[in-house]
Order: sequence, then structure tokens, then C-alpha cells
Amino acid sequence: MTTPPEKLLTVDNTADFISIVRDAYPKLSKSDKKIADFLLEKPDQFIRASVKEVSAVTGVSDATVVRFGKNLGCEGFKDLKILLAQHLAIEQAHKDAASGKVLAPAGSFEEQIYHSALAVLDHAVQDIKPDIIDKAATIISQSKRVFVYGTGGSSGVLATEIHNRLFRLNITTTPFTDDYLQRMSASTLTSDDSILAISSTGRPRSLLESMETAQHYGAKCIAITDNNSMLATQADVCIHVELSQSGVLHNQPNPMRFAQLFIIDCLSHRVAQLLGNEAEETLQRVRASIASIHGIVAQQPIGD
Repeated sequence: MTTPPEKLLTVDNTADFISIVRDAYPKLSKSDKKIADFLLEKPDQFIRASVKEVSAVTGVSDATVVRFGKNLGCEGFKDLKILLAQHLAIEQAHKDAASGKVLAPAGSFEEQIYHSALAVLDHAVQDIKPDIIDKAATIISQSKRVFVYGTGGSSGVLATEIHNRLFRLNITTTPFTDDYLQRMSASTLTSDDSILAISSTGRPRSLLESMETAQHYGAKCIAITDNNSMLATQADVCIHVELSQSGVLHNQPNPMRFAQLFIIDCLSHRVAQLLGNEAEETLQRVRASIASIHGIVAQQPIGD
């Protein structure tokens, strides 16, 4: 039987995750040691693995995998992986700082911001996968309702921007930036619906739980986030925007939102293509509805 470690894993000591597991190792049961070996040797693989996959790799039962997290003081297996993800993110940030990756570019402040934005957009263009965009756009175009979730300042604003891009295509969308409303709305979804969650880190627990609820009721889930996050692992489709590429000094605006906006525009454009004439007619109606206010302005984006 496993003896509970003297120091339990919590959000407050995420940075000590690996050392806590190693300190607890001698007191773990034989089965728990097999799981701990997998976690310590291949943390990146462990974080993406399901209970059954960990069970298959280690040769222990599913129940033992679930109990492993509780034996370390976590609420369960999912909680354990969230804490591990946070630890790996902190560890990577320390490595970047030590290697000098997180440095502001030379030049005036406006040049620094300009070049940071260009670098992030250039990386996003190289990293984009049209087949993934197509899968996400297909889900959205075929959904009866699309709930857009964004937690926090930046992601909340972007959730509203996604709604702004999709409603004019006659897609029934609703943005939710409140944790409670996300959870409540997720419970109303069906297999005819989908959610689109955007998160820079992919770590907010409330977002993960809302996605789990939506999937329980059959809704398809799309995430715009870092591939190395729990949200990416849990989503049916993940559009990758890499967090580690946007490392900047603490007083410089984070340019990651430019990559996220680029992805949002690519996604909404593909949805419009899939809808074809239906989207075109709706956009024309939207444009006509505001023409009486100031007329048609040359080069005005349709629907704006």
C-alpha cells in the first residue's frame, strides 16, 4: 500500500512537481512506481496519455492509474496531468530565460513591437495546417449552435471576435467569457452543437471542465491553443498556436494575439467557403442593412 507523501502536490508548488514525485517514490507501491517511472522518464508523453494508455504502457490496471494521482495528493488523474502541464510550462520558461530566448528585439519600442508581431505571424503561417482548419470549419459549418469560450482578458476578447466573424455568416454563435456561464451553457449542448475554446495556455481548469461537459452531451469541441496543453489533448480538433514562440519581456505586449487573430480569420474564411452562396447572401444582407447609415464605402470589408 502507498504511503501518502509528506508534501502533497498542489497548484502552489507546481514548480517542485518532479522533486515531490521523486521524494515520494520510495514509499510508493510497486504498481505506482511503474506509473511514476513513466511520468519521470517521458513527461511529455505522459501528459497526452489517457488512463487506458498509461495502463497499457505500465501494465497496471485503470483503477491503479486513477488512484495514482490521489496517492500524490491530487484530486485525480486529470488534476495530476494539469499540475504536470503547469510544471513543464514553468520549466520551459526557466530554460528560455537561461538561454536568452526571451529578449526584446533591438530598436525603438515601436520597432520592437512591430518585429515581434511579424515574427509571430511568420511562425503562424509556417505552422498552419490547412487540413486541421478544414476539419474545424466543417464542424462549425454543420453545427446548429456554436458556443465560443474564452477565459481571461485576452482570450475573452478573442472569443467575442470569433463571434463577430461567424454570426455574419448566419452561424448561430454565442460567446461566453464567464466560468459559470461556460459550465452552464455546456450542459445545454447536444450532438448537433459544438464549442470553440480559445486559450493562450490551455490550462484554465474551468475551461477544461466545461469542454468535458460539452463532450459528455455529444458536442464536438475545437480548441485554438498550444499543442502541449491539456485543452489540446482533450479537444476533438486542435488548431495549434504555440505559446513558447511568443516569449517577451514582462513589460512588452504579448504578440501571440496576432497569431490567434490570423487563425481566427483563416477559420472564418474557410467556414464561409464551405457555406458558399448561403454565406455570400447573408453577408450581402448584412452589408445592405448598414448601407443606410453611411452608404457603401469604397474597399469596405463586406459585412463591416
